[in-house]
Amino acid sequence: MKRTLLSVVIANTLLVSTTAFASDRGFAPEDTFFDDALNFGGHVGSSVEYEYKTTTDWAKWGATESTEQTRTHEVVSLFYRNSKWNFSTLYAFKLEDRKKEQTGYSETEDGYIHLLSIDKGFNFGSGWGVGSVYDIEYSRSQIYSTSGTNGLRHTTVEHSFRPYLTYWSNDFGAGFYSNLEYLLNDEDKSEWGKIKEEGYSLLFKPYKRLGNWELGVEFFYQIKENENNGKKVSDFTEKYVEPIVQYSFDDAGTMYVRARIGENETSGIGSNDDYFKDIRKATIGYEQAVGEDWLMKAEYEWAKDTETSNAAQYAGDEKVVEQNTLFLQALYRF
Repeated sequence: MKRTLLSVVIANTLLVSTTAFASDRGFAPEDTFFDDALNFGGHVGSSVEYEYKTTTDWAKWGATESTEQTRTHEVVSLFYRNSKWNFSTLYAFKLEDRKKEQTGYSETEDGYIHLLSIDKGFNFGSGWGVGSVYDIEYSRSQIYSTSGTNGLRHTTVEHSFRPYLTYWSNDFGAGFYSNLEYLLNDEDKSEWGKIKEEGYSLLFKPYKRLGNWELGVEFFYQIKENENNGKKVSDFTEKYVEPIVQYSFDDAGTMYVRARIGENETSGIGSNDDYFKDIRKATIGYEQAVGEDWLMKAEYEWAKDTETSNAAQYAGDEKVVEQNTLFLQALYRF
């Protein structure tokens, strides 16, 4: 899922794990649905993300270099969290535009995104909690290119269902967040064809707090099947390890650094051609409260994927994608 969604959902779940899981909720006779519904917090926010990507193609195809720029403007995000119900929901509306250029070719895409996330948790006391998150993201855009494409309709619907398990120990100042995920992604590019992805993933993130420091590591594994126009074309697997270091200043905000090392493999159906990617990613970010109600966030991310293949035509060859991303966000909390 997208950056905003993951940061909100995981951060919110970890926050609950260190506070609410220490006590169980009992309903008083005077409690009503509306009393509980109005006992909430949340935020209204906006963000902008700039992504610049450079791709150097296989030498067999002339090692052509292309650039791609994507701007995503989250016009508004609305987040509601009710601690009594251990429930939260997020809605976001975004505008996105993309431009790809290479020698003799140019392509642009403009569209919008609707995102809805629902999170319901349950506390068992002694630091344990479970819950589930359901996300649905719908995007629609139009593609134009110098090769004659004029307003090609592009729609995507992505579903994600993630049951999770969390634990926090006050005695040890440590805990973990984990989830399973079922992912279904339907993409329709009109006459360019339809793509369907369906898969599962597992994420496990233990973390430890030492004074102002928080140290963690994220382990991830995913398997997917890919279809093109109703026909299965490939199997996909990915795994990575991502250490995380975070420091909260006494009189300022919080700084964090993440470094990801991973790999994925795409295996073609009906052929022996496999494609392998080495993944390297580094992220640095800073969050700062401004006054009592505002929260500002800035994040920079660098990533590089190096792709190789056992296909005879790509022997000794590689395809490289390098990406730089800047993310800025402002939230008003209530």
